[in-house]
Amino acid sequence: MYDRTGSELNFDPTIEDPEALRRLSRRAFLGVIGAAATVGATLTGCKPGEPGAVAKAEAAMPDLSSLPKAPGSSDEKAWEAVAGQFLTRPGMTYMNTGTRGLSPRYVHMAQIKSLEGIDADYKGYTTDTYNADFRKRLRQKLADFIGATSEEVAFMNNTTDGMIAGTYGPALKPGDQILYTNHDHVGGTHPVLQRASRDGLDVKIIDLADPKFHPPASPDDLLKAFEAAITPKTKLISFCHVNYTDGLVMPVKAICEMARAKGILTIVDGAQPPGMMKLDMHDLSCDMYAGPFHKWMMSSMYTGFFYVRKDMMDRIEPILSIAPVKGLNMYGQPPTETFFKEIAGTAAQYELRGSSHYPARMAMDASMDFHNHLTREAIEARDRYMAERLRKGLQGISGVKLTVSDNPELSCALV
Repeated sequence: MYDRTGSELNFDPTIEDPEALRRLSRRAFLGVIGAAATVGATLTGCKPGEPGAVAKAEAAMPDLSSLPKAPGSSDEKAWEAVAGQFLTRPGMTYMNTGTRGLSPRYVHMAQIKSLEGIDADYKGYTTDTYNADFRKRLRQKLADFIGATSEEVAFMNNTTDGMIAGTYGPALKPGDQILYTNHDHVGGTHPVLQRASRDGLDVKIIDLADPKFHPPASPDDLLKAFEAAITPKTKLISFCHVNYTDGLVMPVKAICEMARAKGILTIVDGAQPPGMMKLDMHDLSCDMYAGPFHKWMMSSMYTGFFYVRKDMMDRIEPILSIAPVKGLNMYGQPPTETFFKEIAGTAAQYELRGSSHYPARMAMDASMDFHNHLTREAIEARDRYMAERLRKGLQGISGVKLTVSDNPELSCALV
């Protein structure tokens, strides 16, 4: 699909409304950003085109005040207003958020504004907008959003990035065992299998294919299955928070507390919960957790995070990093750089791989604003309300068998 200037529009016309996206094309956008830059310049003293003018015009990003605050789960009028923020085709019902969450206009425009700011005035943009203070605020916002401290979170490209870091990070020796389930995603199982092959580790599958788990009678049935699989060799357990296969919400806290009592590390594949469910890493009791921002968070592709519990940090080594190795710089001396001193002993050491994608980080920031405005509690309540409506409707169709549970402890938005 192309706009009137002949420029290709990067979207899926089977899902997204071409007219709505044309209004956000570069030509249309430049008119908006030009006006915003003029306003920003008036407020900041910069003339349009001067260094810093575009970057400082970021203050003109529209707010979310027109959207309802903490709408009730069955308030259809309020949620219609939220739905109106998306660029989906009229009449289209999009039901694949578990793979890719479409971005609302607020998040979509944050990415475009960031890219325009970079290309218009890179130095001004990195000085005034995407700077150290912004990155520090973004890290704290992410920590607050998932119930962690800023020292415990790293920015990643996606969930798989974090699962790789958490699978390769622990010190394991030949013969040590990793447990995983046959309902895990390949983003979690492939790192396990690859490391086992490379380092001579033992792997064991927790079988969740039995019909008694579709759905399980109680969370305790799942906990017993995990506990029964543990052997004296088990050093790490890798599993999904929400199984993408059947929508089952695992009893993460119970499994992780049981594993910790036995001295076993845990890494949780959180590909589904961020943006679907309110999260609290400290309450979940896991040692490591990897999650995306491009699904239920509705952010840009190539956005995610990796959480490492602070008292586990010395047991999880970075696998790909430009940070000083074991506290030494390239000359074998203690590093003098302030930056490296600041990240020592924090999860930031797991994310260092060179340049980052600024528009994607800006999209993360905007998506958290969007969720925080509606509130995480309201979004989860709406998710559960809609999933229950779908389950009840499907149950009334002859020949349809549901594998997802009605128990709110064992299910959420995936059906």
